[in-house]
Amino acid sequence: MHLPHADRTRWFLALLVVLAVSAWSTAVEAGERHDVERVALARKLALKGAQLREVDAGDARWLGAAAVRLHADAQTREALADTLANDGLFDLNDVTRADEVAMTSDGSFMLALPFDEKVHRWELSREHTERDVLDKDVLDRKGSEVVEMAMSADGTTVLTAEHYEGLTVWDLDDRAHPRKTAFLSRAEFFYEIALSGDGTTALVAYEGLDGGVIAEVWDFRRRSHPARRSTLKVAGDYLYGMAVSADGKTAAAVGGNGALVWDLTDPAHPVELYANDQGEESVAFSPDGRRAVFGTGRGADVWDLSDRTKPVRVATMGGDFHDVFAVAVARKGELALTADYSGRAVLWDLSEPSRPVRLAGLKTGGRAVHAVALSEDGRTAVMGSPWGGPRIWDLSGVDRDPLRSFCRRDGGAVPGELWERYADGQGSAYVDEDGDFQLCDGVLTR
Repeated sequence: MHLPHADRTRWFLALLVVLAVSAWSTAVEAGERHDVERVALARKLALKGAQLREVDAGDARWLGAAAVRLHADAQTREALADTLANDGLFDLNDVTRADEVAMTSDGSFMLALPFDEKVHRWELSREHTERDVLDKDVLDRKGSEVVEMAMSADGTTVLTAEHYEGLTVWDLDDRAHPRKTAFLSRAEFFYEIALSGDGTTALVAYEGLDGGVIAEVWDFRRRSHPARRSTLKVAGDYLYGMAVSADGKTAAAVGGNGALVWDLTDPAHPVELYANDQGEESVAFSPDGRRAVFGTGRGADVWDLSDRTKPVRVATMGGDFHDVFAVAVARKGELALTADYSGRAVLWDLSEPSRPVRLAGLKTGGRAVHAVALSEDGRTAVMGSPWGGPRIWDLSGVDRDPLRSFCRRDGGAVPGELWERYADGQGSAYVDEDGDFQLCDGVLTR
């Protein structure tokens, strides 16, 4: 059959279209298959890296970085971030428990309190990116059994409480020779104590005669002669925690009946700023008191206190949290650490407070966490638990971009032999001419 010229032309063009579509479909399918294989390999490497954290930290970092390099998603980023954060973990095992912890803002000095014992103190120093414990000593008042403690940001003032005995004020201007400057005899059962970062204002909470909670505001500008300025009635019959902003102008108390926030600009006449009955369990302030993080039974809430007459909740950091009994804030309120009773601890970026970003999960060993502290630069974290000694983290390698953090610290490439071992023959398309997998430079094939 002979087709007219015009029909032959149309038939030929149609055939070209069919062939082009077929070729395009084949290419798309191949690309999709390669993408699926790439994602699968990335997830496989991320999992293997996580499994190697306690066996081979170097390989764990390399594999975690390779996973992000292959396919950067929430799963691979979190795996690498957690590896980098926990690579800086150090346990202080010379005490068996730490119900309370405190640290100076520069991360050079810390305290830990095993319940009903003495306050232990450590001088810390940073050598490169590691933490070294230089010294441990005991802050002791003869015969004392301390149940609560608090420390100023510079570590020069420490306040301790002993049930039915009283409060002791310590001068640590010379840390090698702590000096007791005052003892306030008190016959109360103490719930909590808190000290402002500048060491001038304290909150002391104890059980009232009617079984309720009473909080007192104290002026510590003269450490040898503390002065009580006012008394606050706190709702409920139990208190979980208290906090005072670094400048001493904002305070909060949290318990089973909710939270209370006060303006202490005039400590003799506190002004209640906010109250709720949501059952908050912990609280921490930014240094200026304009931001607060409240731990709750479902996670942690971020509050904006810039307008002191109208506090606003701007975000909730949820997930698998249950009973967040410990929170800390650093970097002028742009970094937070939250930890719960089931042993889950997470570091958060709050540079955009309405959109918290998970930076890393910190390993607690399944311990119930009672207390946490952060240095102001966010490079050091301390955690306390009744099930073990204090844990310290060097967080200098933690960044919103974990691969960038890895490249800044480690860099380089996964050697060909190691790559072949962990990629199980699936990664040959991504290596360079030497058979190595480049982690920070170059362009990946496929």
